[in-house]
Amino acid sequence: MENQIPVQDWTLPGEPFRLAAVATDAADWAALLPAAAQARMARFTEAAGRNQAGASEWLKTCWLPRELGLERVEFTTGPNGKPLLAGAAADWDFNLSHARTHAVAVLARGGAVGVDLESLARQADIARLGERVLSDSEKVLVQGGGREAFFTLWSQKEALLKALGCGWADGSIVRRTRLEPVPLQVEPTTGVRIWSRRVLGGSHALAVALK
Repeated sequence: MENQIPVQDWTLPGEPFRLAAVATDAADWAALLPAAAQARMARFTEAAGRNQAGASEWLKTCWLPRELGLERVEFTTGPNGKPLLAGAAADWDFNLSHARTHAVAVLARGGAVGVDLESLARQADIARLGERVLSDSEKVLVQGGGREAFFTLWSQKEALLKALGCGWADGSIVRRTRLEPVPLQVEPTTGVRIWSRRVLGGSHALAVALK
């Protein structure tokens, strides 16, 4: 059953990472997961949340070892809590994101990586959120581009912060970035490369950041 999961390859030619996605309703995830992953999945009481968690756990515990050619992978924790690959996979970095219908995983060697997937239909007060998480130049872009620009920049920033391993709490970075809604950029404040595009028929914004 595990090998029959329809994994979607979202990597484009020339990109220095592997990008894979699965639909959150593609399988009975609990039947495929080890006990510890089943327990993490079971914390979610709502079916959609369990499916998201199950798909993410499958990418981490089943897809990832297979991609690396290992029986299992070891993890450690970075200074700010980011999970890091250890042992035989220590040269690689791995990150996950999910929206309601899909979970996505990114794998890169020799650099820190982050990924984010956002539905453009997500219910959010973009004006309030924008005041809290966007820099002045990014706010101007959202004023002209609306929700599409906001979620494009949000996904880019989420991926960037995951790659840096610092999270949204680091306001010194959050409010100083100068992101743009373009397919590929080097964010000038951090020097991080960011790939950005629409997926799933244009309904979601996807971003990958590589440090």
